[in-house]
Amino acid sequence: MTIKELASQLGVSTATVSRALSQPELVAPETRSRVLAAAKACGYQPDAIARSLRTGRTQSIGLIVSDITNPFYATVVRAIENVARPRGYSVIICNADENPQREEEALALLASKQVAGIIHASTGANLRALEALRARGIPLVDLDRASGLSGVDAVLVDNALGARLAVGHLISLGHRRIATIAGPQTLTTGRERLDGFLAAMRSAGLPVPPEFVHTCDFQAESAELAAAEMLSLPHPPSALFVANNAMMAGAFAAIRERGVRVPEELSTVSFDDVQWAKYIEPPLTVIAQPAEIIGAMAAELVFRRIGGEKRPARRVLDPVLIVRGSTAAPARAQKPAPLRPASMTNPLG
Repeated sequence: MTIKELASQLGVSTATVSRALSQPELVAPETRSRVLAAAKACGYQPDAIARSLRTGRTQSIGLIVSDITNPFYATVVRAIENVARPRGYSVIICNADENPQREEEALALLASKQVAGIIHASTGANLRALEALRARGIPLVDLDRASGLSGVDAVLVDNALGARLAVGHLISLGHRRIATIAGPQTLTTGRERLDGFLAAMRSAGLPVPPEFVHTCDFQAESAELAAAEMLSLPHPPSALFVANNAMMAGAFAAIRERGVRVPEELSTVSFDDVQWAKYIEPPLTVIAQPAEIIGAMAAELVFRRIGGEKRPARRVLDPVLIVRGSTAAPARAQKPAPLRPASMTNPLG
């Protein structure tokens, strides 16, 4: 059965049937239900190849994540698919693996697949490629990280606020020697979480020794080395804020290897709530991002663009502190470790 025959059977126009099948949000609910029920009853399947030749776009959107093994992105992917599927769209998922070259290759692949739009967690290194895609009329949405592309739709989290919440919680418990394992400073998430950490320490009048700040690559291996180095210091930190869940896993490996007790000897807070965080012993205190909402919002924005919306939208969501068993008051009163004068102003120097 063709669209024309289906329209004739229902007594509606072919345009109405086409919209009900490809852009159901543009059709009145009663009409949409009639069209979808009739299409299902007669086994109608739209010709995706013919449609893509006619429109220059397929019924698919592209999604580029920075690390497919990160549980945060698994939740995001599911939320995006939950929005795309009822609209008749599939999701093509690419893993950049925090590699700018792989991200560039993924962008080229998705363009060649004639996707209707692209949602991406940027590595921050392919601005020209993104500009070229936008010039071709492909809607783009920044997810989790700002790409640097001006006037682009984005769904982000207030990373600095999350870091301040983490540090504020540790300070309220009485900690003064607070360290951080930060993410790469080439990414907005890495920079903003470190900025929030430093701002909170500065606001409390607490010094930050250079050896209490390690920047890593959002991967477990580098964080394990950083945590091991911190725990080997003559005056180790009593609390540790880690900038994502993968690095927190690496830090835990170093903590266990050295027999450091959490939270008796070291309180820990991670940015990101993941399923395992509440099941380990002790359960992990976290800064939780609304991953499902982030994914759903990103998908809604890309479909708004596909539908013709011109005005860019920027959504910045607030993370929340979830207190569990990995944080407690320090065992005894603390004094900050001796510092070099310059470390107060430039802990990364």
